[in-house]
Amino acid sequence: MTIRRSRRGDLSVPRMPLVALIDVVLFILLYFIMAGNLAPIEHNLSAALKTDGGSGRSSDLTPQIVSVEGSGADGVVFRLGGRVVRDQAGLVAVLGELPRAAGVVVRVSDAAPSWGAAAAVQACKDAGFTKVSYVPSRR
Repeated sequence: MTIRRSRRGDLSVPRMPLVALIDVVLFILLYFIMAGNLAPIEHNLSAALKTDGGSGRSSDLTPQIVSVEGSGADGVVFRLGGRVVRDQAGLVAVLGELPRAAGVVVRVSDAAPSWGAAAAVQACKDAGFTKVSYVPSRR
């Protein structure tokens, strides 16, 4: 930047080279793009146990738990409380009778095949549950 005096003796307006100004603007733009986070904020994602208001009873927050267990010869067993179901269609029928507000938790054992876990999650979606949580077995 240079300040020059005009022929009349007063100061002229300083001028900045246009190329340097463009470089600075692009650098700042690149910085904010790289430093920013484009992923959704986690607290905006729906959780299976989140309440809508401050007043809630503990019974309102209890989700249904579907246990997926392997039963030898590539079979799978779905347990929902005291009920035992051996196919996906039966699981959809049992889940269809339950309240959907609290959500459902799919807990999968180590012995269960991966397709059994996928079938349980799909059965929950087919039964109308919007809050489905997947929990792998604990070791």
